[in-house]
Amino acid sequence: MKQSNIFWGTMLVGLGTLLLFDRLDMMHFDWWAFAKLWPFLIILWGVSIIPVQNGIKIVLALLVAAGSVFMYLNNAENRTERHKFSYHYDFDDDEDEVEESDSGVATDQSYNEPYNQLITTAKLEMDAAAGSFVLQGSTGELIFAENKGFGNQFDFKTEVLGSEAKILLKQHNDIKLGKNKGNKFNLMLNTTPVWEFDFDIGAAEFDFDLSNHKVSKIDIDGGAASIDLKLGALQPETDISIDAGASSVEIRIPASAGCRILGTSVLSSRNFEGFEKIDKGHYETKNFETASQKIRIRMDAAISGLKVIREE
Repeated sequence: MKQSNIFWGTMLVGLGTLLLFDRLDMMHFDWWAFAKLWPFLIILWGVSIIPVQNGIKIVLALLVAAGSVFMYLNNAENRTERHKFSYHYDFDDDEDEVEESDSGVATDQSYNEPYNQLITTAKLEMDAAAGSFVLQGSTGELIFAENKGFGNQFDFKTEVLGSEAKILLKQHNDIKLGKNKGNKFNLMLNTTPVWEFDFDIGAAEFDFDLSNHKVSKIDIDGGAASIDLKLGALQPETDISIDAGASSVEIRIPASAGCRILGTSVLSSRNFEGFEKIDKGHYETKNFETASQKIRIRMDAAISGLKVIREE
């Protein structure tokens, strides 16, 4: 029996069982809880390539699948109890509209924080389980955020200390597959500060165009996510760290920038056109040492499509 058959077969059986339970209303499918289980995929693949008899592999694979389903159900149940019938907001000037429907709770939120000219550096921390997140354009405020959709609500908080600002965005509602119409989160940021980003995301789609922003650091911890980033040429040095599970990651950078890619990409497809392979897990553009702009990317990814594109 082929190793890949054991891996994909067991994974599809486990995922199909969870989806079937959801459709039968025996449970609800929580994408956040599921995304946290991506290390089981690595374990399962490891089981499939162990040099033992196929019968033993099948038994081990079924045990791994059973363990992942058990942990999923436990995690999802805990999240349900934690968030059941809850709704929170942090600021009186936030605009929140809540509407009941057959598809769940429809919540439109908007949030903005005025820009203080003393602010020179800003950090955005986002904890998001599911939805579509888009950053395009800029604003005269420090931040403008708009959340539209069903069932997914956010807490917003801004802390300012001298010349530094920290913005916290946290999604806190369960995601019920087939019982909501999805959320779209639109975001605009001020272009004056130097920005740092810290994202903890689950089954989400991220499309962030940061070409008009100065970005010093991006940290992404992703589950089953689709991540698209675009950087500009405004910041001399940028560090990007991505720890992704079953994700598709695409990063667009200026062709004039020198770029170095380090890290591991277990079972991942890689597209690093215009890069030279220096060593195992080490790629660089020819102009990395001499370029005035340097971008350093650290990737630790499992079962992901990784692409870095240099654009004129």
